[in-house]
Amino acid sequence: MSSSNPIDLADHDLAALQEARNLLDRARQAAATLALWTPEEAKRVAKEVAAALLPGAEFYAEWAVRESRIGKVVDKITKNQLACTLTPTAWDSVALGGVRRNDALRIVEIGRPAGVVVGLSNSTSPVATIIFKTILCLMTRNALVISPHPVALGCCTAVTRELQAAIEQAGGPAHALQILTRPTVEATSALMRDPRTDVILATGGTPMVRAAYSSGNPAIGVGSGNVPIYVDASADLDTAAPLIVTAKNFDHGSPCSAPSVLMLHASIAPQMQQALAREGAHICSEQEALQIQQYAFPGGKFNGRVVGRPAFEIAQAAGVQVPHHCQALICPIANPQAGHVMLKEKLSPILGCVVVAGVDQAIGVARLMLQHSGSGHTSGIYSASAEQAVVWGAALDYYRVVVNGSTVHDSTGGNTGLPYTFTIGTGYAGKSSVDCNVGPELLVNWKRVAFPLPGGWAGAMASGAAATGVCASSPVATLTPELQATVLRIVQEELEHLR
Repeated sequence: MSSSNPIDLADHDLAALQEARNLLDRARQAAATLALWTPEEAKRVAKEVAAALLPGAEFYAEWAVRESRIGKVVDKITKNQLACTLTPTAWDSVALGGVRRNDALRIVEIGRPAGVVVGLSNSTSPVATIIFKTILCLMTRNALVISPHPVALGCCTAVTRELQAAIEQAGGPAHALQILTRPTVEATSALMRDPRTDVILATGGTPMVRAAYSSGNPAIGVGSGNVPIYVDASADLDTAAPLIVTAKNFDHGSPCSAPSVLMLHASIAPQMQQALAREGAHICSEQEALQIQQYAFPGGKFNGRVVGRPAFEIAQAAGVQVPHHCQALICPIANPQAGHVMLKEKLSPILGCVVVAGVDQAIGVARLMLQHSGSGHTSGIYSASAEQAVVWGAALDYYRVVVNGSTVHDSTGGNTGLPYTFTIGTGYAGKSSVDCNVGPELLVNWKRVAFPLPGGWAGAMASGAAATGVCASSPVATLTPELQATVLRIVQEELEHLR
C-alpha cells in the first residue's frame, strides 16, 4: 500500500501546496504505467477493486454521516453499494481505449487516456463519489488525484487508503489513486491549475466548479440542482405521492436531483396534498411555512445547517411541531415571485409547493426557479399525456426531464434510459462543458486515421453506408493483432514523451 502522509511543515498552507505538487509528480508516473495496460486489463482491475470495497459500504456510510452530519446512513449505504457494483459493469460493452475500426467510413480509431485526472469530491456523497471516480479512472487507464470536501475529510481519506491497497493488490501502480490530505482552497486550485493535470472532474459547489473551468485545464463540471416537479390534472396521484416523498426524503433531501418545488394543478391540489400526507409528509400551514423559511433562509441567506438533516430536526429548530417520523416538510408558496427564497435549492427535506392553474403557470414558476439555480440539471412531471411531458421539457432549460418517476433515482438511470452516473453534466445552460450523465467515455480521446473514401463523409451519409456499416475492401481491413499492438506501443511512447 502506498504512503502519502501529510508533509510535516510548520505552515499549513505551504504544506498543502507542496503536497499538491508531490501528488501530481507521483500521479504522472502512475499514469505512464497505466497507459501500458490493455483496456481489458483495466476493466479487470476496476472490477477487482470495486469488489474489494463493497463489504465496507455500510462502514463508510455510517462514517460519512457521523462526520459530515449530512444525509441518512441507509441511503448512503445504497449509494456506496451502487458505486461498487454498477460502475465496473455498466460499460462492459463500451470501448474505453485500444484500437477499433469504422469500416463504413474507412477510419481507424486509437484510444488515448487523458493521463492525470483531478477529481473534486462533494460533501453530500463523499465516499460514493470517490469510489465512482476511481473506478472510472481505472477503467480508462488514468491516474486520479482526489481533493475531498473538508467536512468529510476523515472518511474520504480512509476510503482512499483502502482503494489504494485494493489497486495494488490487483496489480495496479502505487499512485494510481491519491488524495490531498490538506484540502485548502489554495491547494485545490493549485491542483487544478497545474500543467501536469490533464482534466478535472469537478463535483461540488458552484464556486469550485467555476474555478475548475477557469483553471486553464480541461474540465468536466456539473452545476447546481433546483428541481421543479409539476403534477398535472391527469396524473396518477397514488403513484406520484410516494415517489415524490421518497425522492425528497432520500438521504434527507441532500441530492441535487431531489425535488425542490412542487407545482400542483389546482383541480387536484387538495387530493394530492392528502396523498402526500398519507406518505408521511407534513403539509405546513402558512405560519409554519414562514417559520421554516425563516430558519432555512435567515435574512434571505441559506442556512447550511439544514443540509441533509431530518425533517423532524429542521421543524423542531424552526418551532414547528411534526411527528418524529416526518418524511418531508411541504411549505406552500402563496405568491411565487422573482427572488422568493423558497424557489431556491434547499438540499433538505423542505419542499416548496405552489398551486397553479395549468402547465403554463407551472412553467412560469419553474423559470423563476431558474433565475436562482438549476439550469441544465433536472425537472420532473407527472402526467398521463406524453405530449404534455414533452412540452414541459421543451419549455425549460433542464436537460433531464423525468416523467412519472423519481427525479433522484431516474435522472441517474434508475428506471429510465438515461445513463447511470454519480455526476450530472448541465450543459451550456448550466455553464458546463457537457450536457450528459458523466461516464468513463469522457476520459478517453480517440485519434482517427482516415483512409481515402470516395465522396467523403457526405457521400457515405447520402448512400447510407455509414448507417449500415457496409465496408469495401480497403487497407482498414488489414488491421491485424500485430498492427494493433504496434499502434498501442506508439501511443504509449507518445504519452511518455508528453510527460
